[in-house]
Amino acid sequence: MLQQTTVATVCGRYERFLERFPDVASLARAREQSVLAAWSGLGYYARARNLRHAAQILDREYQGRLPKDPAELRRLPGFGPYMAAAVASLAYGARAPAAEANVTRVLSRLFVIPGLSGARRHSERVLAAAATLLPRRRPGDLTAALMDLGQTICTPRRPRCTLCPLRDLCAGRLAGKPERYPRRRPKARFIRVAGAAAVVRHGSATLLVQRNGTLLSGLWQFPYAEGPSPRVARRNLVALARRLGLRLHASPAGDARHTIMNRRMEIRVFRANLERRGADGPPEVLASRWFHPRELEQAAIPTLTRKIARAAGFF
Repeated sequence: MLQQTTVATVCGRYERFLERFPDVASLARAREQSVLAAWSGLGYYARARNLRHAAQILDREYQGRLPKDPAELRRLPGFGPYMAAAVASLAYGARAPAAEANVTRVLSRLFVIPGLSGARRHSERVLAAAATLLPRRRPGDLTAALMDLGQTICTPRRPRCTLCPLRDLCAGRLAGKPERYPRRRPKARFIRVAGAAAVVRHGSATLLVQRNGTLLSGLWQFPYAEGPSPRVARRNLVALARRLGLRLHASPAGDARHTIMNRRMEIRVFRANLERRGADGPPEVLASRWFHPRELEQAAIPTLTRKIARAAGFF
């Protein structure tokens, strides 16, 4: 959950997830929609799909237990080099160096390791430095400590060097240039996206669809379209709505904003009427379903769907 998601967002969600799926077997047996619903709002939903798939492999091939060998862990969906090493180290005491963003930053400054963060050569040098520090007993404690140090003190900007327990050993601080390490890739430029969404009511229920081939595949969303301008986005939404048997109102009922990765979406929300039932949707629409407000709270819906619902006054 903490991959690319802040601690503040994850707090509380982790406990609720474990209450719903207390062990590997329960997660392996769960429907994908149930796992996505429990993950709802955390974003990057491929993580949830990988977690469930990994649980199924563990339940089928490892009697529900995580293997201790980092090489075997890397066979699991969602387990890259860092994840495999971190689990082996933290859970089983393996002397496997693991470096995510925080550890990479601390070690780059401590040893003034040059290079671009994420580059292969730089990563190799960071892991080599980490390996020299790992104690024989409880090596995972060092990895966890370096993670905490990077998150709380050795921050990307304005590191609090006077509070750092490694300040007298840190070559980056002694050189007076800790923030130069490591070099970071320039952030991707934000792309502004015009969107349009349709909200149709039937009594207290609203219509959502599952769409394929998008970042939110398999999640329940309002009928939605994009374009290079609000006018084109609305025109594309009209075409989608027509194929779903909906007629769009002329004027927007509200607006919503949302960011996914480097995409800043500005969405106009339109109310719509149901003109006919049983319409054949476009091929990218996998399913459609009516949801009552209470059902939405337990459904596999992304944050974008919640924002659109609020803009239309549904919540």
